[in-house]
Amino acid sequence: MAYNSLTGTVLQPDYLVPRIDAAGNIVTPYVSGNLSYSNAADVINVPRVSNATNNALLTNVGGDANTLTCESNLTFDGSTLAVTGDLTASVGISASFVRGDGRYLTNLPGGGDASGGIFNEINGTQANTTSSILVGSVATPVTTLQVVGSSYMSGAIVHKRKFVNGNYTVSTTDYYVGVDSTNSTVKITLPAATNLLDGQTLIVKDEGGAASTNNITISGSASDTIDGQNQVVLESPYSSLQLYCNGSNKFFIT
Repeated sequence: MAYNSLTGTVLQPDYLVPRIDAAGNIVTPYVSGNLSYSNAADVINVPRVSNATNNALLTNVGGDANTLTCESNLTFDGSTLAVTGDLTASVGISASFVRGDGRYLTNLPGGGDASGGIFNEINGTQANTTSSILVGSVATPVTTLQVVGSSYMSGAIVHKRKFVNGNYTVSTTDYYVGVDSTNSTVKITLPAATNLLDGQTLIVKDEGGAASTNNITISGSASDTIDGQNQVVLESPYSSLQLYCNGSNKFFIT
């Protein structure tokens, strides 16, 4: 069989018809040649790759089946798939574990939202959160930590202690207020009852042991009362006063 060598440009004919041999059979056509001196840039319907990058995965560009590119932000080295940028899944992502501090996680079970920085890992055994948490319900928490139902602590419970040696206005986050009465009388002013929660407790204690000489006066804010009085005076050594609030205008001694 002889071959015809072609050079230059081959123009497309109006149509192509199969070649029939002497026996009436259709001869399978084929083209052979050498493209060693061509980059085949003008050959159509042959996908070409641009932006070749080590380990980068190929993606389609613009819906054109003949245009492919290496995505340098999406690589796979045979063991690890690396994604630079956002990862979106319409259904879910399954993994044995997920590493990271979770600060950007949203739509957590129960309607949680991590935008406040929920569960920031400090180290392998410690973490913190700037979000309020409600345990035992899917409602919105009204306090930093709110528990619906019974609570069981297997360890100690620690309350905040504020030590003062002069006149002091109690903070809404205080629990124990320890007073040094050894040098002078001290006035302790309670926060406005409206700024406390219903049932919130405060304890004022004479830690100096000199309340008999230097009285400790505990006063309600504005018209708030303590068991019907605007103020109560501690005048016995090492005495204390435990109060709870109605969250409106009153404190009660327990």
